[in-house]
Amino acid sequence: MRSGVWLSCLMACFAWAQAAPAQIRTYSWADIDCRQSRILAPAGLHCRATNVVTNEGNVGVFRQWAAFGNRPQGYEHIFLWEAQNGFSYLNVDQTTAEFLGWMYENGKFAKGFTSPTHYHDADYSQFQDVQRGWSCTGFRRLGSPQRGGYQSITGGILCAPPGKTLSGTEVAAFIDGVRIQ
Repeated sequence: MRSGVWLSCLMACFAWAQAAPAQIRTYSWADIDCRQSRILAPAGLHCRATNVVTNEGNVGVFRQWAAFGNRPQGYEHIFLWEAQNGFSYLNVDQTTAEFLGWMYENGKFAKGFTSPTHYHDADYSQFQDVQRGWSCTGFRRLGSPQRGGYQSITGGILCAPPGKTLSGTEVAAFIDGVRIQ
């Protein structure tokens, strides 16, 4: 009798495990209307978002958002990566330059990063897009502390048109202007 109950429980566990939904661990980007984005995207930018991604045990749940395109002051790329619940958190195990190279669509051509400078609640570095001949500045801003990491990471890149550079005022205005809703 005892072994019959144990065997029934074991079979029920296997049946439940097979019926459980598969965890999604790969980000898939899709175009969205910028009004649906968590990023308050300036007019003229194109917006995208990923699906919600979970990790082992369905505890870590994350989503990414992006807004990018050409504007009068140059090329802009804004990025938000956020935890979707109170149990999830994002680690910061990359330098500012590594993060910017990773998030930037042309990152393999991002060269000559300056040492990070702290401005308000963000760290920023200047660099060159050697393929396009752009002078760029990128920043990383960490969200609220959460469970040993952060609730979100916001990044932004502003690149001046070829032959131009960004002033400190333009960099400050760009960082200050990136908003999340």
